[in-house]
Amino acid sequence: MFKQNLILWAVLLMSLPMNAQNKEFPNAIHAKINLVDYGALYNGTTRVSQGFEFGYFRNIAPFLNAGVPIKMAVAKLPLETDNRVTTSFDLIFHLENIRETAKISPYLFGGGGVFIENFKKKDIHFPFGAGINFRISKFAFINLQGEFRKAMADNRDNVQFGAGFVYLLHKSEPVFVAPPPPLDTDKDSIPDLVDRCPDKFGPASALGCPDSDGDGLGDVEDQCPTEKGPLETLGCPDSDNDGLADREDKCPTEPGPIDGCPDTDKDGFANANDECPDVAGRWNGCPDTDFDGVPDKDDLCPTDPGKPENKGCPEKKDADGDGFDDADDKCPDVAGILNGCPDKDSDGVADGDDACPDTAGKLKGCPDTDEDGVADKDDPCPTVAGKTNGCPDTDEDGLADKDDPCPTTAGKINGCPDGDDDGVADKDDPCPTVAGKFGGCPDTDGDGVADNLDKCPTSPGTEKDLGCPEIKQETKEKLAFATKNVQFETGKATLKMESYAILDELFNILKQYPDYKLSISGHTDDVGNDEINLQLSSARAKACQDYMLFRGVNPARLRAAGFGESRPIAANTNNAGREMNRRVEFELVVF
Repeated sequence: MFKQNLILWAVLLMSLPMNAQNKEFPNAIHAKINLVDYGALYNGTTRVSQGFEFGYFRNIAPFLNAGVPIKMAVAKLPLETDNRVTTSFDLIFHLENIRETAKISPYLFGGGGVFIENFKKKDIHFPFGAGINFRISKFAFINLQGEFRKAMADNRDNVQFGAGFVYLLHKSEPVFVAPPPPLDTDKDSIPDLVDRCPDKFGPASALGCPDSDGDGLGDVEDQCPTEKGPLETLGCPDSDNDGLADREDKCPTEPGPIDGCPDTDKDGFANANDECPDVAGRWNGCPDTDFDGVPDKDDLCPTDPGKPENKGCPEKKDADGDGFDDADDKCPDVAGILNGCPDKDSDGVADGDDACPDTAGKLKGCPDTDEDGVADKDDPCPTVAGKTNGCPDTDEDGLADKDDPCPTTAGKINGCPDGDDDGVADKDDPCPTVAGKFGGCPDTDGDGVADNLDKCPTSPGTEKDLGCPEIKQETKEKLAFATKNVQFETGKATLKMESYAILDELFNILKQYPDYKLSISGHTDDVGNDEINLQLSSARAKACQDYMLFRGVNPARLRAAGFGESRPIAANTNNAGREMNRRVEFELVVF
């Protein structure tokens, strides 16, 4: 009857999934205590003895392990009156496969070996049976095993029941130390490394600086911090887009070069002050062909100099007595030796035509110290020759060096280069090689956060999340649930089995949010030694991190740290508060 029950049990175990060693951890050792009975199969009378067993097993093929167990016992053998010392050396084959996550792993085995009685008498035994492993850690198991041993000698068949410990041999795993989080002094979610105003809270669009008018230029650089304006006018309004801020523009609604006003004939007189806006001239914007001081529009003899009282026409006389007939006298009312006109500075240019009548000069009567073709009075750089309004232009971009922020590099944006042609000079462009509308930077995912500030540039997100996808409320609730429910053995960093499913859910969340990293922080209550509490909190955070690494999470997406009792979320004066303070917090972050 006993043999029938044993065979029935073995058939039942063969119908279960097999688990034991695998190719990742191929080597295992075990130690057991055995109960041996030679009587039940001999005459139905129980003859139980104790023994011990040591063994080594190795995975040799999928689902197949081979091992050499060595057994020794003091046994009560049939037909013998005294106890005998028994020893056996077996070669055993296990049908099994321990999966990484398996908690219970049954197996079948069979083989053959040498049985030695009192170190003299030898026999051949064929053991077979079944067992089961209960996982207590990643590499350790409690083992229970039942075995029937068929002996070639008479009266030596026996059954054995063993209990012991199985351990998978393995190499120690490397410890990953998470890098410290980036410094963010003003807590505006922009690291100090890229924050233009690291001590002041500000939005990402203004590079971390306060932006009162929301025009994308921080108040520290904005000359009109309460009014929106483009970058070209340093944050001040420019209604007519002529590059001159309204507060400095005399014609704020009309674009133009003369104090912001239009000058159609380009004579240096704004249309509003030009009496001849369509014809260039020096007399209030009007031409005076005969240089008689009477504009052509009022001169009846525009090609013959005359007196104003004669409406610009000459008289046939020498009114000024300088020897020049008024008809030929360029200055009929003022005596002079230069075509009848005076030349006080004797520079060969009549005072009437001399832009500098009191100072001799070769350039329309004016001096040109640097001989660059621009009179000193009109030359912003009178002592240094230059081709741009009298000033040097080293990079020859049409903007004088004195006005050029980039004097040695030619450019179209206020004299500075714009390599990506996006309207923002390279010196002010955070992304000088890639065109973009966001302060010179592109926005690949179109979420309103420039790529240089977007921590997830290919995934649309929100500004408050630095351009990364917003974390759903459901996900936040799962993170909060994990914080409250991940459990450990009391006073230890050993995860309880019920915590595995919760950590598996966090693994799934990381797959849903590929742009985020998981921050794991351990905390304790204030009971006990501060240093021990800090060590325990760090160990518990690392235990959660190790589990995620075990699941295959990229180490770069994890960081773990312990804070001991330094960050309580409830009072430590009662059990409920201390229980809340004993926790491991989980947070999705982008740094």
